[in-house]
Amino acid sequence: MAETSVSNAENYSGENGRRRSSASRALFGDIVQFLDFIFVIAISVGVAATYHIFALQSEFDFQPYTAAGIVGATGMTALLRRDGYYDFDQLLSSSGNIRAVVSIWGMVILGLLAFGFALKISDMFSRVWLVAWSVTTLVVIVLARIIAARLLRSMIRDGGVFARRIAIVGATKLGARFAEHVGAAENGISIVGLFEAGLPNNGDDYDETIAGDLSALELAARNGEIDDIVIATPRASRTEMDCLARRLSSLPVSISICPNTHWLDHTGGAVAKVGAASVLSLYRRPLEGWGSIIKTIEDYVLGAMLLVVLSPLLLLVAVTIKLQGKGPILFAQQRHGFNNAVFRIYKFRTMTVADDGEEIQQAQLNDVRITPLGKFLRRYSLDELPQLFNVIRGEMSLVGPRPHALAHNHQYAQLIENYSGRHKVKPGITGWAQVNGYRGETSENELMEQRVKYDLGYIDAWSLWFDFKILMLTILAVVFPKNAV
Repeated sequence: MAETSVSNAENYSGENGRRRSSASRALFGDIVQFLDFIFVIAISVGVAATYHIFALQSEFDFQPYTAAGIVGATGMTALLRRDGYYDFDQLLSSSGNIRAVVSIWGMVILGLLAFGFALKISDMFSRVWLVAWSVTTLVVIVLARIIAARLLRSMIRDGGVFARRIAIVGATKLGARFAEHVGAAENGISIVGLFEAGLPNNGDDYDETIAGDLSALELAARNGEIDDIVIATPRASRTEMDCLARRLSSLPVSISICPNTHWLDHTGGAVAKVGAASVLSLYRRPLEGWGSIIKTIEDYVLGAMLLVVLSPLLLLVAVTIKLQGKGPILFAQQRHGFNNAVFRIYKFRTMTVADDGEEIQQAQLNDVRITPLGKFLRRYSLDELPQLFNVIRGEMSLVGPRPHALAHNHQYAQLIENYSGRHKVKPGITGWAQVNGYRGETSENELMEQRVKYDLGYIDAWSLWFDFKILMLTILAVVFPKNAV
């Protein structure tokens, strides 16, 4: 490897070919935050002034509206900053940022209403002003996010001012894997190249084109052609790593260490603090902070509302099942819930059997055990409606991984990696996997693996907005059913 690689700085040729002044990504986020703050206040005063002009009111006191604008701007920008929505990567992806702006601004408005009611000052403000200010601010901030995302994408294209150029020290398989993970143009990241670390061959070399050695790396960094250095030498000893880190520490760039491939391939990984020590977190506690409280409120409030609204339909289906012949109206079966706790799930009976033992045969397409009425109920997922009682009892959520029969759970837990991770939250009536087409029969392990992948992705990315999105998609899936048996 050393014989075929470039061994001196003169042989290195960077793509930029010229020094480029660095620009801080954090600076862009600070500018956006400042503009958000000014926009909220200016819109508050501007809407109030416009309203007074059209209402033909001679006196206009701008101070209350300025104060309301300052409080609203402080609340919104502080919450967005706390949740990381002024970070460069978040601003680059406008969709996620827009969802956050909508939800957080709604929370701020509700907080202002409660604040004004508690202090008995709500009569000082017009309801017309409040609605106009809320809507106008939301439209302006959302448009600002779209413009910011487009501006950022143009400024990172073709090595622009905000493009992040990363050099990897370590011509290893780990270095190559890291380059595959982060080297996406849409993220504004470009890999300058893999550089040899000058360490003994430990059997982890990567037999591809090498950009140069450490001398070439130092020259490129001092010429302003590199923003970050990532060390990817998994087999280096502590002494070797100390020497390498000391040599690179004098360079005017950020330096970090790439973890092992297991952590790198883990989509939920993150850097966390435990006391004064930094650790690599593989899994985080689901529904942290207010998450569990918000989801519980969502389940009880929406669940109760749906139960009341759909009660005539529930009664109609129950009577129809009873009239079709002998047998119970409801089908009950033991399933695993949160933290593997066993509970009894309820459905409208759609089959001539009610298996609940160690061996359960899944329903299949054109299954002779399914009754004519049951076929209709299953097609439009009406058989799942009694699970609203499971939600009210706290055993299930409206949205979450679908629970499986105990026999199937034990089977798949042995065959699919991290299958049991689905039980870190309550099971749901509907889920992210179901609205993406993974519902009904799962006779092949590959189909179940995809369902598990979506379920774990939902747990990692949970938000109130995400739940509402899944509920809306569920309505479409019920109206236009697929894969129903």
